[in-house]
Amino acid sequence: MAERKYLKLNIIDYSILASCLVAAIGLGLAKAGYAGVDQKIQGTPKVNIEVFITGLKTKDQTLFKPGEKASITIRNQPVHPPMTIVKCEHWQKQISFLAPDGKKAVAFPDPANSIAHDFLVTVQDDSEKTEDGYVIRGNKIKVGNQIELESFKYRVQGVVVDINQAN
Repeated sequence: MAERKYLKLNIIDYSILASCLVAAIGLGLAKAGYAGVDQKIQGTPKVNIEVFITGLKTKDQTLFKPGEKASITIRNQPVHPPMTIVKCEHWQKQISFLAPDGKKAVAFPDPANSIAHDFLVTVQDDSEKTEDGYVIRGNKIKVGNQIELESFKYRVQGVVVDINQAN
């Protein structure tokens, strides 16, 4: 009687087969346009990114000066080279109380934090425009992104509140 030889597969063989299968699926998805890495660039405009920093406790209200450079960090990834600050607005931290008539709120400077200020800092840089939004040095920038501004005198966290094409 003839002896039958069986194909024996071990764990390494299964690993190689699984890797090939995953690579084939990835290639198929990329060719079909579902990978996200093949987005078409529609232009390379300069963009203004407005960053809102709330409750920064500082006596120096000229901390962010237009024309100076500030490094930014997005999703714990530093973005190099630094961006240029083009505009900065600031005001004392406000708290709101209900008016005596009970129909509207009234804002007053916060007496508990007399040195706390809110800042709206606008930084500018080159970007790539895609169907999905603006991409700055490999990072998608959208409203709501946490962002960190850093310079010689400060390192503060804020949130992106607007992004628009520079004039």
